[in-house]
Amino acid sequence: MVARLRLDAALYHAPAPQPPGKRGRKPTKGQRQRSLKVWAARSDTPWEEREVDWYGGERKLLWVFSRTALWYTPGWVPVAIRFVLVRDPEGKLLDAAFFCTAPQALPEQILQWVVMRWSVEVTFEEARAQLGVETQRQWSDLAIARTTPVLLGLLVMS
Repeated sequence: MVARLRLDAALYHAPAPQPPGKRGRKPTKGQRQRSLKVWAARSDTPWEEREVDWYGGERKLLWVFSRTALWYTPGWVPVAIRFVLVRDPEGKLLDAAFFCTAPQALPEQILQWVVMRWSVEVTFEEARAQLGVETQRQWSDLAIARTTPVLLGLLVMS
């Protein structure tokens, strides 16, 4: 899965091994990592220049900072992710962060997946705006299951 990540997301290191003979639950997460907002503000952040495929079929030079972490939300099991903090060296775009649930993925691959999903996001946003998909008019799961394929078909035909 690839998605946008908030700059204040709670990211953690992997837990340290539990000492032998220690009783109780094993820790699920380690120490909290520095927030992405702090990484973006620091002057010593080790940015790497990467040229990536961008919107409109062009190539764009970006500054990229990437690490692995555990993404934790209370009540849920922590998820191992690779996050990518992106900065436009020209200063035209705001800093953005994305994550992928495949920690071995390369930052360039994650950014390529982000760009590829744009057309799907636009399609669903237009379906919501023009046809009312997933709005209060369809408040039951059964109604959504029945009408969504027809509504998406109408959007494609229009």
